[in-house]
Amino acid sequence: MPRIEILTEEASIKEVLEIILPKILSEKWILGENYFVRAHEGKSDLQKSIPKKMQVFSNFHEPAGVVVVQDQDSSDCLILKNKLLELCQKNGNCPTLIRIVCRELESWYLGDMLAIEKSYPSFKADKYLRKMQFRNPDLLNNASQELRKMLPEFQKVASAKAISPNLNLDLNHNHSESFKQFISGIIRFFAQFE
Repeated sequence: MPRIEILTEEASIKEVLEIILPKILSEKWILGENYFVRAHEGKSDLQKSIPKKMQVFSNFHEPAGVVVVQDQDSSDCLILKNKLLELCQKNGNCPTLIRIVCRELESWYLGDMLAIEKSYPSFKADKYLRKMQFRNPDLLNNASQELRKMLPEFQKVASAKAISPNLNLDLNHNHSESFKQFISGIIRFFAQFE
């Protein structure tokens, strides 16, 4: 049976993925059985773990793949993606998918304001939906700061657990291109193991 390891920068993205992936992957994929989401404590912790994971899964007894998910923050997206890909390729040869969250996870939430409203009824999506700055949330320099202004009760991990069950997984619905690229890339990556 194939196995896929998903390495994330932090706990909040792990929470989101553990909620949305079972909804988009085929029933063949069972969280905790043949695919795993592993949270790290920031970028440097994530990048330190990549060489070891790549070595292990390049020599795994079954087909295996590694997905790396990291926030872009202020980095150049292409340079960051190439850095992570090079780190993977230098340390192994199993199939790899690199996904950069532009600029940060909260952009995915701001791309689906109705999900925020369903999770936090005090939040009124209509107040923000037509604002130019939210038409492409991936361009926001600090999406988490914007979200905190709009939703004072926002907390990274707790809000990930609250909002992600309500995210609309229809790619035409979310305004975050990063979210769309993540979903379509994950579906294609897992399909190659079926």
